Amino acid sequence: MSESPSFCLIPWLHRFTNEQGFHELCCSGEGTANALHDSEGVPLHVAQNLTDAELLNSPDLKAIRRGMLKGHWPKACERCRKTEAAGSLSTRNHIASRFGKWKDEVVADTGPDGTLSAPQVRYADIRLGNVCNLTCRMCGPHASRLWVDHYNTMLPGNARLKPELLARYRDGNWVKSQPVHWLMEQCLPSVESLHFAGGEPLIIPEMVELLEQCVRSGRAGQIDLSYNTNMTVLPEKVTRLWPHFRGVSLLGSVDGFGPVNDYIRRPSKWKDIDRNFRLLDENFERWKLRRVTASATVQVYNVLQLGELYDYLGSGFRHVAPVPYLTALYAPTYLSIQILPARVKDAARERLLELRERVSPLRDGPFHSQVISLEAILEFLDGAIGTKAQLLHFLYFSEQSDRHFGESWRESCPELPKLLYQTGP
Repeated sequence: MSESPSFCLIPWLHRFTNEQGFHELCCSGEGTANALHDSEGVPLHVAQNLTDAELLNSPDLKAIRRGMLKGHWPKACERCRKTEAAGSLSTRNHIASRFGKWKDEVVADTGPDGTLSAPQVRYADIRLGNVCNLTCRMCGPHASRLWVDHYNTMLPGNARLKPELLARYRDGNWVKSQPVHWLMEQCLPSVESLHFAGGEPLIIPEMVELLEQCVRSGRAGQIDLSYNTNMTVLPEKVTRLWPHFRGVSLLGSVDGFGPVNDYIRRPSKWKDIDRNFRLLDENFERWKLRRVTASATVQVYNVLQLGELYDYLGSGFRHVAPVPYLTALYAPTYLSIQILPARVKDAARERLLELRERVSPLRDGPFHSQVISLEAILEFLDGAIGTKAQLLHFLYFSEQSDRHFGESWRESCPELPKLLYQTGP
């Protein structure tokens, strides 16, 4: 068994397809290093009809495996490296806990050049295009086509996307023109876990079709489902299929309680999100749910108001996790909490420390990762000092988007402007 400090099972047993249909290393991978290519440098795409063996033995994955076995951190894996350095659990850690039973087998199956003699996909993450019903402030047209027509109006000239890229995002619904069912056929013989994200997976018809394909195959009962969902919808045509599977986990993307969430994740309505959390709680056994956890992306808009979300989750659910999983927003940088002035960071730190004290009794139980994620936010907050230019970019984006949508960050996040514009000590 390899003792490499950078070893991750992802390059050995995972198939990740992004919102535009390109095969990449991992959902947590960063930058151009996350892309996978053939021997001629052409990016790998679902249109190429790659089998699991062809994908897992592609040149980039073979090179990554060789490097990991020598202890090297791939460039694409910087987020995991930084997350672990900050004391939090990374995607690499989560994958190890879920699929660690395969480690000895896949390492033994790896040749000197990184080739796998018997490659099998155990975990598939399929992003079925950028069809979404929200325009979240920190998102963009790559994950929500609703951003395409007005994304550039929110940004200064040097940050705007090129017209040809926007056009690609507008027409980027690959599941309508590419062999998505063929892709699932490749995974079905060996896959143990299927993950869907978006866009918003619960509104994408092809996701339902893929679930039905799994049921027809007879393997649904051997497959765990998981989702990233914005919690705005819970279609019956989806929930009726869930009991066919081994279990279902939902990570609900909710960035605060009430108005602050509706502002960040517009045009969501808190009453819909609350209703769906309660439906999941009431139907937990019936729908074969295993975990329902709120996941908050911590950013400038919500860092002062996270306590309200903790209050809500701790208010009497039987099955919904009583604490959220927190993720620091890295990009866009103008919404990162690291750009905040010292007085705002001081206020945020005080509240985060209060929350840490409050949830510390849960640290050694089933909600360990959520507690650790809060500690990682504290580390991230002080990981860099923001610049005046970044803060001005935040203000420009906020004012432009408010003007376009007819909303107000000052009203939705009332404490933030008071601290930002405070004069004196």
